[in-house]
Amino acid sequence: MDNTPIGQLLRNAQQDDAEIKRRKLTLYFISYVGGTIIAFMAWLNWGTNNPLLVGVLTTSASVIYLNVALSLIFPKSDIFYYFAGLIVLFTINALVYTGGLNNTGLYFIFPLLFIQIIVVRFKPAMLYVAVTIGLSIYMLYNQDVIVAKYPAEHVSRFLIATFCFICVAFIGENFWHKSRKEMLRENLERMRQANTDPLTKLPNRRFLETVFFERAMKDPGAFFPLTAVVVDIDHFKKINDTFGHDIGDEVLIHFTSVIKSAVRASDIVARTGGEEFLVLFPLASLSQGVKLAEKMRKVVEESPFIEGDINHNITASFGVATALTEDKLHASLKQADDNLYKAKNGGRNRVAE
Repeated sequence: MDNTPIGQLLRNAQQDDAEIKRRKLTLYFISYVGGTIIAFMAWLNWGTNNPLLVGVLTTSASVIYLNVALSLIFPKSDIFYYFAGLIVLFTINALVYTGGLNNTGLYFIFPLLFIQIIVVRFKPAMLYVAVTIGLSIYMLYNQDVIVAKYPAEHVSRFLIATFCFICVAFIGENFWHKSRKEMLRENLERMRQANTDPLTKLPNRRFLETVFFERAMKDPGAFFPLTAVVVDIDHFKKINDTFGHDIGDEVLIHFTSVIKSAVRASDIVARTGGEEFLVLFPLASLSQGVKLAEKMRKVVEESPFIEGDINHNITASFGVATALTEDKLHASLKQADDNLYKAKNGGRNRVAE
């Protein structure tokens, strides 16, 4: 698995929306519908001789509504999904304990278990369901500790049906996750090819526009201030004219490795044109960016291209600008490009800010 910043950004770009939306919509739907049904059941049982059942149902409905309300206030937190699983655990075992209306509570356990399996992530859901059913089995076979009374034949048939249901539900979820994982892997490879320069294997302009900049806009605290450095190899046309385009390609590959060796693991190096590159330094001030650009300039100058009888010195020009906030991003890229031309007009092999 590609754990580089680029690989992580590509995975996030293809995974986040689909899975987050699925879990959110599921949580909202079951909370609103399930909470309303439980509240209605509490109302139906109001005034009966089972105040414990009414209290349990009322509490469950109230906590469900509170949980979904908090999930709307804190949409990035996963804790509400796991808390919903705990609510289901409590509700199921409360129904087993009280029996529900005329001992019909067991009928509601199947949809509640399915909710637990869907809302909680796959592996944690197995633990949730195991604890939930374990507590239920204990109460069903120790009925002297609970309010409800169930005939032995009902208990055995209920448990057989429950185990069959759990197996089918988990098998379905497992195959869904496996097929989704395979689909994501294939999509990731297609995204990687579409967002990568085939020669240098660097991210291309498409990656910057559709993945990196979009991600930076969504989570500015993780990227800004963002310093951009536009880099252009000096007199690259002369290299092509002198040695041929094949050697020109080898020079680009050599230049790529030199530039990458001079930056941090969290930085992005992209090829945006023939001999033009863009280096992005997240969470870096202008002064830090200038220092890093100067480091790159020196490393390039000290790393000539050597192949066979060719020993050719390479230099590059650098334009630096910093976007302090996301709304200044495109203006800073334009400024970095303008500064590159200042460096070129000033004699090349220099950094301009």
